[in-house]
This record gives sequence, C-alpha cells and structure tokens, in this order.
Amino acid sequence: MIEAPLPADENDRLRTLHGMNILYTPAEDRIDRVTRLACRLLNVPIALVSLVDNECQWFKSVQGLDASETPRAVSFCAHAILDGDTFIVPDALEDPRFADNPLVAGEPHIRFYAGQPLVADDGSRLGTLCVIDREPRKLSAEDLETLRDLGGWVASELRLSQLSEAQRQLIAERQDLQRRAMIDSLTRVWNRESILEVLDREIERAVRERGELGVILADLDHFKQINDTYGHPAGDTILRDVAKNIRGAIRTYDAVGRYGGEEFLILLINCRNHDPAAIAERIRNRVAGEYETPAGPVDVSLSMGLLVWPATERVEAVSLIAAADKALYRAKSNGRDRVEPAWLDSVKDESEADLTAG
Repeated sequence: MIEAPLPADENDRLRTLHGMNILYTPAEDRIDRVTRLACRLLNVPIALVSLVDNECQWFKSVQGLDASETPRAVSFCAHAILDGDTFIVPDALEDPRFADNPLVAGEPHIRFYAGQPLVADDGSRLGTLCVIDREPRKLSAEDLETLRDLGGWVASELRLSQLSEAQRQLIAERQDLQRRAMIDSLTRVWNRESILEVLDREIERAVRERGELGVILADLDHFKQINDTYGHPAGDTILRDVAKNIRGAIRTYDAVGRYGGEEFLILLINCRNHDPAAIAERIRNRVAGEYETPAGPVDVSLSMGLLVWPATERVEAVSLIAAADKALYRAKSNGRDRVEPAWLDSVKDESEADLTAG
C-alpha cells in the first residue's frame, strides 16, 4: 500500500475545510439525495461524500456502508484530492498503490473507485464525491460527466449551510472532538444531549422573534418485539433507515435527534407559515412500510405526538417535551401509526408543576 502524500496547500486546505463548519455535523438529506442518485445513475452499491481531515476521512453522506469515517492513511480519497481531475481506479487489485490496502483486502472489498474532488471557493480540494464497486469496471464518457455534475452539485451544497441559526451556532462553538460526541453514531442525527440544546436555543429564538415552534416526539411501534424477533442487527438497520426517512421528510432547517433507544425528537423551526400537522403526516407516511434487514423484511410504523407552540412567553423545554409525550402516549393507545396533537393546556400544567416543584 502506498500512502498518499500531502497536497502542496495542505495547511490552507485544512484551514478552509475547518472554517466551513461542515466536519462532524449531522447527516442532511440534501447531501444524501446526491449520493443516493449517484448509486442509481452509476449503478454502484456504495457512494460517499468524503471530507479529508488531517488524520481521517469523514463521511458527510454515505450509502452502502455502516462506517462514518476511516483513517486517512488507507483512504483512496486522500489520493483523489491531489489533483483537480476525477481520480479513477478501475481495479484496485491491479494497482500497486492499493492492492494490499485493508479496504481492498477486507471490508468493503473495494475493486473499483472513482472520486470527483469537491472544490471550495478558494480552490481548496475538501474531499470527494466518490463511487465504489466490489467488481472492477470502467466509467463511460457519459458516466464520467454524470459524476462530475454530481460532484459540482455537492460542492455547491457544502458552501451553503441550510441548518437553522441555532444549529449553526452550536456547531460553530464546538471543536472537532466535541462535534463527534454530539452526533448519534448509529443514526447520524443529533444525540439526546445535543437535540435538547438545540431545543433550548430554538425556544429562545422563537420567543425573541415571536415565532412558532413545532415539537414532535416520535416512537417506533413495537420496536422491542422487532429486536426480540429479528435481532439487534435488524433493529439497528431499521433505526438507521428510519432516521434517513425522517430527514427526508422534514425541511432542511428543521432538526432531528435520537431522544431515546427508538425515540426521535423532531423540531419544526419557524412553522407559522407552514402546516406542522402536514409535515408530521409526511414523516409518518415516509417512515411507514417494509424495511429490508439482515433478518429479512420487517414492517415498521411510527407513532407521534405533535405540539405546535406559539412562543408568546418563555416555556421550559421539559414542559414542551412532556406535552408531546402525553400526545405520543395517546397515539399509541389509539392504535399506533398515527399523529396525535398535544394541547397547550398540557404545557401550562407542566409549567405550573415545574414551578411548584421548584
């Protein structure tokens, strides 16, 4: 295996990459849709948006793999960013740079690789949009043009953060190691602590701007039974795919976090001019269906409690969640696979209980 040398502009490149605040951030459907499309258009099992940091390549989007990063030393993408043109390896076993690479000899058994460098405004090559196959192959001229077009799309998306202001501020305030700890490793959405911090910030913003905030507490139906029947690997696959479907159903600036084992907390930001109930139904419909798992197909559905809170006065996050949780319990009691509204009286009751307890 031949390790890639450092680019001539490595220090400037890393400064640009870190300054964009895209490393170690939650997965976003606007990026995932490009990698999904790359898999379909180029007929490959694996597609990645890989950002090359100083010691690892980290995947902002990943299709066909469970990993979120690999060491830079074994990275194909570290070679791809050395030049501005598309980097293609038709057969890794025939290439002395990669023949004994652990990603070739072992999982994911890479044979074909094509990486399109992702170029920042200052010319820095941040990483790649890459496609991978477990069989040797070549790209046609049309396929090569498709990969370049998709790479340009990804580069444009990375320049424009579409997360809410609260999420952008939270990311900007944290260092790389802290950011890694804020993301749920399985589902690649915010973890419990982080989504609660986002909620606190969104409450402050909503009060300040007299906006409206939607709070959804969602729970996978019969998930314990799924784990007991099909095993935890099947349950993990379902959780990952459900998180992807939730991301695909909400708006780009909304937020989602894994609140518990099979619970998700979803924040609908500034929804005064949108119908939160319609968004919740879209989530429910997107999630409901048959999921392919290592143990075979499994039917999945989601129950949700939805609170729409007009921010007329400051309310604690625990009160909003408690109200949504009551509605979630009602959704499960009323047959599951449904959305139940939470009532503002529930928020008032919980707020008063908090004051009494204090």
